[in-house]
Amino acid sequence: MRTYRLEIRLIQAAIGLAFIVLIAGFFGLWGQDGTSPQGTTGPVVTNPAPAAKPSNTKIVALGDSFTLGYPLDASHSWTKRTADVLKVEVINKGKVNQTTKDLLARFDADVVAEKPSRVIIFAGIGDAIEGVNRDEVQKNIKGMVEKAKANQITPILALPIWYPGSQQNIKDIRESELSYAKKENIMTLDFSSVLFDAQGKYLSGLSTDGQYPNDKGYVAMGDYAAKTLK
Repeated sequence: MRTYRLEIRLIQAAIGLAFIVLIAGFFGLWGQDGTSPQGTTGPVVTNPAPAAKPSNTKIVALGDSFTLGYPLDASHSWTKRTADVLKVEVINKGKVNQTTKDLLARFDADVVAEKPSRVIIFAGIGDAIEGVNRDEVQKNIKGMVEKAKANQITPILALPIWYPGSQQNIKDIRESELSYAKKENIMTLDFSSVLFDAQGKYLSGLSTDGQYPNDKGYVAMGDYAAKTLK
């Protein structure tokens, strides 16, 4: 009989101990020393993912012969070189014999319709050659900039470069564009910085006729644009 009672007490003690352990686990009393119980893990910490590359990197280059790549072609243009260096799409919308009025007239079709993130407006040389009033040139450039902004396209102004017989007109247009760009906080590209010497003559090897860049000249322009835009 005594043995039977002892066994009953042992069973009761075991049940009580099990109940205490259950209650302690329920209220989280285990692992209070800052460590996790055996077989569990703490919070998982991961490195943040790198910022995603913008989905729209397309650039449209709107301009005249100097954008087209004349007297060569678009495959030898500065836009092609810029695209190759930056590994982005740069659409060449250059045509011969263009003024800012012509560029403004085709802005919707050649720029807005392409839905780029940026547009490089390379204008003013044709105007300078034809003697277009500086105020008229600036009015057309402003019109293109406003169209770009209205369509969430970032405008970039490429200043006109030197051309024989039109130096003063080009100088006036450059000054006007620079002033406007500074006022509106618009990025500018100045290809003259990599093409010409202090006298406004092409650097050695960058032009064949003294009027337009050759293939090496367009490469220099493309490298400069890529470095600036990057």
